[in-house]
Amino acid sequence: MYYKYPHGDEIYNVMAVYEAIDVEGQAKINDDEGIELHYFSLEEPIENINPFTELTLRKIGYIKNW
Repeated sequence: MYYKYPHGDEIYNVMAVYEAIDVEGQAKINDDEGIELHYFSLEEPIENINPFTELTLRKIGYIKNW
Protein backbone atom coordinates (compact mmCIF):
# COMPACT_ATOMS: atom_id res chain seq x y z
CA MET A 1 0.00 0.00 0.00
CA TYR A 2 1.75 3.12 -1.24
CA TYR A 3 1.16 6.56 0.26
CA LYS A 4 2.83 9.89 -0.47
CA TYR A 5 2.58 12.55 2.24
CA PRO A 6 1.88 16.17 1.23
CA HIS A 7 5.46 17.13 2.19
CA GLY A 8 6.88 14.51 -0.20
CA ASP A 9 7.79 11.57 2.03
CA GLU A 10 6.74 8.23 0.55
CA ILE A 11 5.93 5.03 2.42
CA TYR A 12 4.84 1.49 1.66
CA ASN A 13 2.68 -0.25 4.27
CA VAL A 14 2.35 -4.01 4.50
CA MET A 15 -0.62 -5.82 6.03
CA ALA A 16 -0.52 -9.48 7.06
CA VAL A 17 -3.78 -11.17 8.04
CA TYR A 18 -3.72 -14.47 9.91
CA GLU A 19 -6.74 -16.42 11.07
CA ALA A 20 -6.27 -18.21 14.38
CA ILE A 21 -8.75 -20.59 15.98
CA ASP A 22 -8.68 -21.66 19.65
CA VAL A 23 -5.64 -19.53 20.50
CA GLU A 24 -4.11 -19.97 23.94
CA GLY A 25 -1.27 -18.17 25.67
CA GLN A 26 0.13 -14.67 25.34
CA ALA A 27 1.23 -12.99 22.10
CA LYS A 28 4.99 -12.27 22.23
CA ILE A 29 7.27 -10.05 20.13
CA ASN A 30 10.47 -11.88 19.22
CA ASP A 31 12.56 -8.98 17.89
CA ASP A 32 13.40 -5.35 18.64
CA GLU A 33 11.23 -3.90 15.86
CA GLY A 34 7.78 -4.65 17.25
CA ILE A 35 6.02 -2.32 19.67
CA GLU A 36 2.73 -4.08 20.42
CA LEU A 37 1.16 -7.39 19.53
CA HIS A 38 -2.44 -8.37 20.28
CA TYR A 39 -5.09 -10.89 19.35
CA PHE A 40 -8.48 -9.42 18.41
CA SER A 41 -11.89 -10.97 18.11
CA LEU A 42 -13.63 -9.84 14.94
CA GLU A 43 -17.01 -10.12 16.66
CA GLU A 44 -16.56 -6.68 18.27
CA PRO A 45 -15.17 -3.39 16.93
CA ILE A 46 -11.40 -2.97 17.23
CA GLU A 47 -10.41 0.33 18.82
CA ASN A 48 -8.24 2.57 16.60
CA ILE A 49 -8.21 0.14 13.65
CA ASN A 50 -6.56 1.52 10.53
CA PRO A 51 -9.36 2.40 8.06
CA PHE A 52 -7.67 0.56 5.19
CA THR A 53 -7.22 -2.55 7.34
CA GLU A 54 -10.91 -2.43 8.31
CA LEU A 55 -11.94 -2.09 4.66
CA THR A 56 -9.74 -5.02 3.66
CA LEU A 57 -11.08 -7.24 6.47
CA ARG A 58 -14.62 -6.38 5.38
CA LYS A 59 -13.93 -7.15 1.72
CA ILE A 60 -12.47 -10.57 2.49
CA GLY A 61 -15.36 -11.39 4.79
CA TYR A 62 -13.74 -11.36 8.24
CA ILE A 63 -15.76 -8.41 9.54
CA LYS A 64 -19.49 -8.84 9.22
CA ASN A 65 -21.08 -7.81 12.53
CA TRP A 66 -19.91 -4.22 13.02
